[in-house]
Amino acid sequence: MFWEKFNDDDAFFLAGGIAWGVLFALVPLLALGIGLTGFVLSARFDDPTQAVVALFAGAMPQTGAAASLADVLRNLVIEVTANRTGLTLVGALVFIWLATRLSGSVRSALFRVFEVGVRRGMVHGKLFDVLAVVTGVLLVTLNLGVTVVFTAAMAFGVEIFGWGGDTVTIAQRLLAATIAFASIWTLFLLAYRYLPARRTPWRTTVVAATFAALAHELLKLAFSTYVTELANYTSTLGNLATAAILLLWIYYGALVFIVGGEVAHVYTMLRARRAVVSQQT
Repeated sequence: MFWEKFNDDDAFFLAGGIAWGVLFALVPLLALGIGLTGFVLSARFDDPTQAVVALFAGAMPQTGAAASLADVLRNLVIEVTANRTGLTLVGALVFIWLATRLSGSVRSALFRVFEVGVRRGMVHGKLFDVLAVVTGVLLVTLNLGVTVVFTAAMAFGVEIFGWGGDTVTIAQRLLAATIAFASIWTLFLLAYRYLPARRTPWRTTVVAATFAALAHELLKLAFSTYVTELANYTSTLGNLATAAILLLWIYYGALVFIVGGEVAHVYTMLRARRAVVSQQT
């Protein structure tokens, strides 16, 4: 049943649409996140570029090309935002408008995945996309704020208990992994729940977000191994390896998002079918 729906929905095509939306909206979203983070968390981030780019890079496979990609994004966004006087309210609105392409792509994909049956009008949909982009940027700021709080709490615990060496390293890695997983799970949860024109049931939403978040982490591990050990794009493509890994990762990440929705929807339909059968018997 899953494979039939996966094929009927043309999931690979839907993933391509989302991947294009991510590429189109990436720099505007980073610029908005950096601007808002610097404004709200200025006491902690004099220059929030490093923190926001690192947050994005943390969702990527851990490869040498990922570090190169972070440098490319950092330099690109710095060039965009270097002239502070040019980043006016009008500039922010332009960035928001460009970033709405991603929300629109995800809405269109979930319309088919969850078989919503209703759509928002063109104007209503665009206004909703603007709200989604602003909310997403606020969530990035909140995520960084939570990271700051937890990091400070861990540093306080280290000072109190006198931990050091490997204990601190393991605790830092565990904290980073926990925050990364919680962030991607929350992002998926909100997308599955609120982006469709008709809200998805909570049970379906939680199943979709949990499956997609776990699959995302497994994909990240497998992708890191494949790129560095098997395919070795760095030696084959040289400087183009960064772009190749970025494109592949975004596409397969989008595919994981689609599969999570498909799995949850099929699960919900099977539960409903069993409930009908049990009532009839």
